Amino acid sequence: QDVRFDGLKATFMGIWVLPNANSLDVIAEVRSVLPALEENMPAGLKLGIPYDATRYIQNAIHEVLKTLTETIVIVVIVIFLFLGSFRSVLVPVVAIPLSLIGGALLMFLFGFTLNLLTLLAIVLAVGLVVDDAIVMLENVERHVDEGLEPFDAALVAARELVGPVIAMTITLVAVYAPIGIQGGLTGVLFREFAFTLAGAVFISGFVALTLSPMMSARLVRRESEASSLKHIVDGFFSKLRSSYELGLGHALRFRSAVLAGAVLLIIAMPALYLFSMKELAPREDQGVLFGIVQASPDAALDQTTLYTEKVNEVFESFPEYDHSFQLTWASFGFSGMIAKPWSERSRTTLEMEPEAWMKASQVPGVRVIVTTPPPLPGGSDFPVEFVISSTEEPQRLYELAQQFVGAAFQSGKFMFADADLKFDLPQSKVVI
Repeated sequence: QDVRFDGLKATFMGIWVLPNANSLDVIAEVRSVLPALEENMPAGLKLGIPYDATRYIQNAIHEVLKTLTETIVIVVIVIFLFLGSFRSVLVPVVAIPLSLIGGALLMFLFGFTLNLLTLLAIVLAVGLVVDDAIVMLENVERHVDEGLEPFDAALVAARELVGPVIAMTITLVAVYAPIGIQGGLTGVLFREFAFTLAGAVFISGFVALTLSPMMSARLVRRESEASSLKHIVDGFFSKLRSSYELGLGHALRFRSAVLAGAVLLIIAMPALYLFSMKELAPREDQGVLFGIVQASPDAALDQTTLYTEKVNEVFESFPEYDHSFQLTWASFGFSGMIAKPWSERSRTTLEMEPEAWMKASQVPGVRVIVTTPPPLPGGSDFPVEFVISSTEEPQRLYELAQQFVGAAFQSGKFMFADADLKFDLPQSKVVI
């Protein structure tokens, strides 16, 4: 075996995380012990991490946290613009952190971690948890405008909305929670997402029936005491209501056309579903490109090493190149290009992949596959796979497989096709 890091001789040690371990914690502990290990090494030797899969995870979590912050800010601005009062906006805004904290508590009780799926659930929950509080606030404002004192208006509004709020909450929970109890891969992937989102929505319903009425009793003012911004917002909605009434009138006058359009959309739904592109998970820019080198079975280690170096030279020609590594065996080579951080490059690894594959395919004497890590752990690198089974002899099965591979290339729709059944090992038959 031959191992290189940035073209220099190296030795390789791979670290695989146990199923019940946290990748970010493991890499943090590994990095913490590296300085002490390097101090005790002979002069001239260095330790490095050529490939760190958690770099992509950390960047993705950072982006989700950034999105969460932006979402909260946008939701607060939208609520303020629609309510038109700094005092009123506090009621739904307070519901956001309380609901998210409640959801985080449920995450802790269920043993969930703060990962991409739970963070995405929190981002989605921000827009859902304010609904009940806004409905409660609007109902309190309506009763105050009709003459009730704020405290009495809050009591009446809460009594009126107990049923609707509970129904809204149960409906949303009933939509998301079943995803988490599904079997198979879907249940495993989205269990934490579904339960985190359902938990945050459930807590928001409780907050809307308890804290929101009490805050409304203190913060809601009569229409005559409302701010000028409130009057501007109300005027805007009055015009919007008039426009809606006008549009609704036109729709009612042409009921046949409206119903025909609705029927056509319903009829088109199966076709739209069937012709939509489908995939389990989209491919992502994980900051790395892999090159798999397949040499002839009787190739020598030095020969395959030379071929793998040629693939690495292809990687080094990219301006997005940061580091590279290669592991070479007698008839097989594996190399990787670590791209520069996402903020320092304009192209993604998915955009570089076809170009790298085209250049690497020009290396003579070997077959090269350029690919990216699968989007899901344990996923296959190949989007389409077939199994050919037969009672025929292996040689006949091999012929069928090669015909299938040839047809795949002739279709012009595949960059790479291969069969794992091979009759290419050199052998000699000696008869005495």
